[in-house]
Amino acid sequence: MKAAAIALFALLAAGPALAQAQVRDVKIVSFGIYTADVQSSTRDSQGVRQNVSTNFRLAVTTTTVPMQLGVRFGFEYIVAGPSRGAAVTLKKVTIYPAAGLKSPAMPQPIHQNESTASAKVDVKSYTGYRLDDAWELVPGDWLIQLWDGNRKVAEQKFTLVER
Repeated sequence: MKAAAIALFALLAAGPALAQAQVRDVKIVSFGIYTADVQSSTRDSQGVRQNVSTNFRLAVTTTTVPMQLGVRFGFEYIVAGPSRGAAVTLKKVTIYPAAGLKSPAMPQPIHQNESTASAKVDVKSYTGYRLDDAWELVPGDWLIQLWDGNRKVAEQKFTLVER
């Protein structure tokens, strides 16, 4: 009985790891400045606007982004896994330039932001950032990363510059 309980515990503990194993790889297929239709928008605890958008269209392939309100930059990617169309959730991490962003909602500059990105295996998805507030107009290198658990599976660097 004790052995069965230990085996059950091991199986339950491995459950999340097994679920994460469906992501074999993530391939970035395009990157740059995009347009999209914003459906809804909320602010997270750091004051960063989280937009739900549709109809993403690549406007310019580039890693140099003008610091201008309303500019959206990011990348499209495809998740490789064993089950085409299976839903996966990745952690999205946006790392800001060393100075950080001075959000009015935070007493200290913020250096990164985390959220989730939903995708489907073998289906093109988009993730990125839209400059919504003047305090986000910070020049320098911005990194957008996707993580599967503790494993970084994609990263794209963008350099924000004065117009």
